[in-house]
Amino acid sequence: MPPPTDTPKVSPAGTPPGPREPGPASPPQPPPTPASGAGRAAPESGPTTPGATPERAREQTGGPPERATEQTGGPPAQFSRRAVLWAAGGGLASAVVGAVVAEVASRLTSPDQAVRDDRAVEAAKQSAAQQKPPLSVNAYYYDRSDDASVCLFPVPLTGEQRHRLLDLPRTPATVTDLAATGDGVDTVYPGDQRHPYRLFTRVRLSVVGQWTGPVFVTQIRARVQRRSAPLSGAYVFEGSQGGGEPLKIGFDLDEPDSIARVVTEKLELGAAYVDGHSLTLSPGEPLTVDVQAQTDRSYCEWVIELDVDLGGERRVLTVDDDGRPFRSSSLARNYQERYYAKITGGWGADGPGAFEGRS
Repeated sequence: MPPPTDTPKVSPAGTPPGPREPGPASPPQPPPTPASGAGRAAPESGPTTPGATPERAREQTGGPPERATEQTGGPPAQFSRRAVLWAAGGGLASAVVGAVVAEVASRLTSPDQAVRDDRAVEAAKQSAAQQKPPLSVNAYYYDRSDDASVCLFPVPLTGEQRHRLLDLPRTPATVTDLAATGDGVDTVYPGDQRHPYRLFTRVRLSVVGQWTGPVFVTQIRARVQRRSAPLSGAYVFEGSQGGGEPLKIGFDLDEPDSIARVVTEKLELGAAYVDGHSLTLSPGEPLTVDVQAQTDRSYCEWVIELDVDLGGERRVLTVDDDGRPFRSSSLARNYQERYYAKITGGWGADGPGAFEGRS
């Protein structure tokens, strides 16, 4: 019969036993063997020592004491309180976000908010429109293919210009290119024997309304900035097969106050154009206006002025040739050089003399 062993007594309340007398050491236990196919070690089957406890076994094998992972009847563990706080904070944040989303959705979908948004958009449009001129105007010289044209130069042509005109093939752009390199002025020859020195300058205005409301054009005029004797260095004349229909609006640059007038069937200027015609442009509305300026005795540099009414506010808009004044001239009495387009093609040249509208 084996000698009796001292078995530690465990109090019912789970308090650790008091000090005990040392006894004979227990023989070492073999390590547990893992069960087949299991992810952890299975307990070894066999006889156990009476009165043995997990604490006793760990003391015998030298393992670390087990820490409590669950408490009963006491306050929750630290990580539990933290989890509760996180859960409470997340719930509060979700409630706040939900309330904000609901309020924003209510504002976006409410009729009152829609009205306020529409008013804000309209106010922004009006503010942007008022930063720009009430009319957008693009102006440029306008010559029709059925017009007889005269290109006037202040001085005789250079040798290079004469070579390009007389020796190179004639093209539709010959005179235009020549004018660009020689400070020339393109004009239209009406061929009116009652006014032998009169020439026209034709300008097209492409206008678009860009105000917040309708724009009323109350007057159109030409304001001459510079006036001198007609250009008399040289001219290049190119006739046409027949005269085209005259434009409906004209300026007389020889008048002190050159307002736009109606062009009559006899090519005379009549009453003020705006007296019998209403020119009103709504926002975004386009309008094309062709005007012709005439002079019988001068070289003129001029701009167009538009008097506009913006619902009681009056303004004057100035229109020019991309930052430069428009240029016009009548025929001079004599020229140092004269050139003309030949019916058979090419160009002919005459010496000094008066203008001759021939081919």
